[in-house]
Amino acid sequence: MNYLRWIAVCVVLTLGVGTTAVAAGAQSSSETPKATDVGITDKEIHVAVIADVDSPLAPNLFKASVDGIQGWAKYTNSKAGGGGLAGRKIVIDFYDSKLNPAETKNGEITACQNDVAAVGTSAVFLTSVDEMRNCKDSTGAVTGLPDIPFVSTALVQQCSDESFPIAPPQVLCDTATDHPQTFQADVARGYYYLDKYGKDLHGIYVFGSDSKSARDASFASLGGLRDIGGVNQGIKSDEDFDRSSRATQSEYTEIVQKMKSSGSNYGQCTGPYTCTISLRKEAALQGLTDVKVWDCGVQCYDKLFINAGGGDVEGQYADTLFLPFYSKADQKANPMLANVVKYVGADKIAGYGMYAWAAGLAFRDAVNAQVKAGGVNSVTRKTIFEQLNKINKFDADGIIAPIDLAGRGASSCSVLNQLKNGAYVRVEPTKPGTFGCPKNGRILRKLDLFTS
Repeated sequence: MNYLRWIAVCVVLTLGVGTTAVAAGAQSSSETPKATDVGITDKEIHVAVIADVDSPLAPNLFKASVDGIQGWAKYTNSKAGGGGLAGRKIVIDFYDSKLNPAETKNGEITACQNDVAAVGTSAVFLTSVDEMRNCKDSTGAVTGLPDIPFVSTALVQQCSDESFPIAPPQVLCDTATDHPQTFQADVARGYYYLDKYGKDLHGIYVFGSDSKSARDASFASLGGLRDIGGVNQGIKSDEDFDRSSRATQSEYTEIVQKMKSSGSNYGQCTGPYTCTISLRKEAALQGLTDVKVWDCGVQCYDKLFINAGGGDVEGQYADTLFLPFYSKADQKANPMLANVVKYVGADKIAGYGMYAWAAGLAFRDAVNAQVKAGGVNSVTRKTIFEQLNKINKFDADGIIAPIDLAGRGASSCSVLNQLKNGAYVRVEPTKPGTFGCPKNGRILRKLDLFTS
């Protein structure tokens, strides 16, 4: 289960804030809405969310994605002046892919029949986009199904010209068949570590070993800190270790022993937060106290991590590619973040939900741009594609680190948080509502990870 959760995190972490957002209420007041395409009636716009939820392998795996997109729809429909988009209410159709290839395919087929787009897609086994690409519009023409996914594990979806991932792929798609390939990594937090603790940071990197693709994804993105300023010029590796998401604490014994013998002052476990907890608890057991930076990504920005780790994870860093939603100051600084917490629910909000909400805002921007260009009855799958391809610098009204949506470009920004007295506190940048965007926060790495 933890490995499957981590697949999404690998995708996420490949991620002055700008925006291409169009005013949410933009629509023509002189037209009477009518049915224009599959999923668009005179009164409703139907949007699909295909996500793995009901599975015994990982119960509620991406439920937060569903919660996020449903919260976005509730918020959008509540807006003054009738709410919704293009003069119509948003209706979310949830198709549970259940960590099952057949159910995933059925979700794609049903979404093609009922919905104008798929938004917040979070399906591990969406390994073919044929059903979406062959989707016909209301005239019978093959136009495809616009897809704005959060989780996209297969290269065919990540680099499809009909999918617009909110978490851009690590690989630059035009190099996917090259040897080596070019990968992008957001290393913004690394500059803070080097500035604060000195240039001699070195330590261990632990990568997930449950599959080659997951290992490659985490090495390409989170392993990028070693290449800040040039190959192996950043936070150097004393040794890389591979561990399954199911590894027990005792399997971290040799890792901590290596840290002690090497004088390591840095440690990062790129897997699910249980990996970091095992590493930190083993370090405490062995009396390792000289580590300056215990590093982690969005997976550790979670109350479950804090509760499970207890005092052993005090001082932990957690880097997020979205505004920290536990922070009241950030909610106050960014109205959209406050809306996310309000409409999703403070007890349900999670990183997955943040990205699903962001996907909804990308869909909003595409629809509103088309309404502005051609009126409320010009919105179709074809025109949504056209507008999505014009959205480059995108930050979901400032709640996520800016990405190039149409160009699949990762961000160079993040927010670094540190666990102090059992609660996460912003440390870089300290100003609520902002991201740290250092020069060269996004680096490119030449790696030969694809064998065919």
